[in-house]
Amino acid sequence: MPTTPPLAFVYDRCATRSHAMLEMRLAGCRTYAERQGWEVAGWWVDLGDAALGGERPELGALVGVLGRQVVGRRAFCLVHHWNRFAHDVEGRLALQGRVAEAGGFSVTTFGESDENGRSDARAGYAWVPVGRQPLE
Repeated sequence: MPTTPPLAFVYDRCATRSHAMLEMRLAGCRTYAERQGWEVAGWWVDLGDAALGGERPELGALVGVLGRQVVGRRAFCLVHHWNRFAHDVEGRLALQGRVAEAGGFSVTTFGESDENGRSDARAGYAWVPVGRQPLE
């Protein structure tokens, strides 16, 4: 019996007027999801000032939809790179925590994941468990 592919909820943010890099990152997410055999559930992008604060209305909308899907299907937030959440660790962990609270997890196109409370260091990033501060 074939298994249902997981749902990838793609998220990004862009505070600048130029969307060239945003489009490249989103194309990278699409390609990565296709290679993994994942179904893309949709695209959520915070723009302008909404991309800078902690509220992130589009991420909130993503989390709401994701939370309804995880009941019957594996679902997660796909970002190009961890800094698509935030450049600082505390901000990033807070936003990843919103995804985790909805029952999902987060994945990057570099093969990193915070599923089961761990980040993957294969791309040269420190392992930072979701909801905890990094060890000094």
